[in-house]
Amino acid sequence: MKKRIVLALFLFVLFCLTALAGTADGLQYKKIKKDIPRSYRLYIKRGMNYLKKDQAYQARKIFSDLVKQHPEFYVYWGYGRSEWMLGDHTSARALYFKAFELNDSLYSFLRDYATFTDEIKTDWVVLRRLGGALYALQPDDYALMFVIDKVRDKSDQKEAALFFENLKSKYPENTNIDVYHAILLSNLGENTKAVSLALAAIKSTDDPFQLRMLERILSNEGHFIEAARVCEKLNKVAKKSAYTYDAWGHLEFKQGHYENAVIHYEKALNSEYRPAFLMTLAQIYHFYLDNPVKAAYYSKAALQIDRGQVDAYFILAESNRKSGKMDKAMQFSQKQMELLPNHPHPLYYHGKLLFELNRYTDAIPYLEQAVSISPDVQRYRLILAKTYAGAGLLEKARETYTNFLNEPINNLWSEEELLKEEPPEPR
Repeated sequence: MKKRIVLALFLFVLFCLTALAGTADGLQYKKIKKDIPRSYRLYIKRGMNYLKKDQAYQARKIFSDLVKQHPEFYVYWGYGRSEWMLGDHTSARALYFKAFELNDSLYSFLRDYATFTDEIKTDWVVLRRLGGALYALQPDDYALMFVIDKVRDKSDQKEAALFFENLKSKYPENTNIDVYHAILLSNLGENTKAVSLALAAIKSTDDPFQLRMLERILSNEGHFIEAARVCEKLNKVAKKSAYTYDAWGHLEFKQGHYENAVIHYEKALNSEYRPAFLMTLAQIYHFYLDNPVKAAYYSKAALQIDRGQVDAYFILAESNRKSGKMDKAMQFSQKQMELLPNHPHPLYYHGKLLFELNRYTDAIPYLEQAVSISPDVQRYRLILAKTYAGAGLLEKARETYTNFLNEPINNLWSEEELLKEEPPEPR
């Protein structure tokens, strides 16, 4: 449920894509009029006007008729866009690919296609080709983040790594490939390779965002001296930027210098008032500086910007629980469950709050849901068994966890305490 401050590296690689609404950039009639044959130009204009007005059904009718006589790029794109807007992803997927086969060198289309792939399961052959086409037209960070964003599990690792290796062979002088390849390897746990690439990339990039990511990779592995050199370089290229303060704050945090980390993160916040910085400060104050007032202050500030900050509700729930305000703790816990309805830990956490209040019957449904989602988690089953026993359901308790009578609960809230991480050993 809760991501640790720095282990979830991709909290800092925000992959922002165009929202689905109306006409995509590049599907505007005035921009492409000259590329459309006169014989069906009027129909294209009508179809695109319907897309612009979010009238996807009418647009689909025009494009589906057009494609029979004119199976060309803009027709397939418009048709695919219509199907996407109507929720027919299977049809849209086939149409976008046909358009891609006809034209893989129009950047606005490639960006639109990349956005669409967020909503469908896409073969890595297509993803590598799409990422390569995006990078060929604009060799910036977007294409590299696009590919990294598609890595869901270990099975995707080789495919994504192959993309970066092939791209580097085509563009050997482009440093950002090494930076994002290092990010990928770090996310996948291949830390030795990630550090090696990061060290090689330090001298050849002056981009503040990329330097910040290199600092993270190095600090996470205890390479504090090298990470400090990255921060010093950031001081030279962007002395008062949020990236620079963020990097220094992270370096101090990873070394266990939490008061110093706060100083830098507060400067980062003054530079760019962002929920990510607010939540980092809230987490440091909550987990490391034992200052619930400050932790609550920054959590509430983050929620004023973004009500979807699950970690803020967690910290507020924990702060109130520890101070004995269980009613408030349950209110914030309820918010966690609303934001993560299919995640077992918010259900488990809420059940534990009720368990601690001896409200066993109320706790059972939440704990049962947590166990049904993650039946292999021993701790979930143990607490559920204890709850059954508290409610007088001894047979169900034995069925749920055989040793519940003999196994004590040394600390009901041990998982929450384990979220506090220890600094890595310096290397």
